[in-house]
Amino acid sequence: MQRLSRDDVRAEFVAIAADLFAEQGFAATSLDDIAASAGYSKAAVLYHFGSKDDLLVAVLDSHIDQVSDLIAKLETEPDSPTRVDDAIGAIASFALQRRPTLPLALSPAHDVAAAMAGHPDLLDRFAQVRERMGRMLVGGEPTLAQSVRLVIAFSGLPAALIELRDIPAEHLHGPICDVLRDAVHTKES
Repeated sequence: MQRLSRDDVRAEFVAIAADLFAEQGFAATSLDDIAASAGYSKAAVLYHFGSKDDLLVAVLDSHIDQVSDLIAKLETEPDSPTRVDDAIGAIASFALQRRPTLPLALSPAHDVAAAMAGHPDLLDRFAQVRERMGRMLVGGEPTLAQSVRLVIAFSGLPAALIELRDIPAEHLHGPICDVLRDAVHTKES
């Protein structure tokens, strides 16, 4: 059996931690839980990540990178009458494909937010990603009303994914798109 590279082991810990944090909550998940699920010792987890908070930062960094990659791809799409609707559809599909762990990344729960307090750079990255997404969807700087609605839509998306977890993704895609479309097409009040 071939040994995994250091990067592969780290990626495995990040994926398992993301799943367990999403299932059990950050505070309720121990490093022992993560190690056992990965088939390694707690010492191995601590070798790769100095603490549970460091592992959380790696999980959130991974999610932010995935969202940033999606935005970068969507930003390169040529202007067309359907560009915004296509982007909204892609964002909804992305969220639904990552349904189990996306709420952790988009709307950190209290225990996650408390752990992130010592990482202002991570909070800044969250804000930058949301701002880029808003500009991309609006086609420039959003109005105040659009900004408020986009923040509410994106902040509410994780709650919807959790609360409506029993509803099949194909039934949620349209309503998620409608909410984002309404946020984008809002006129200043």
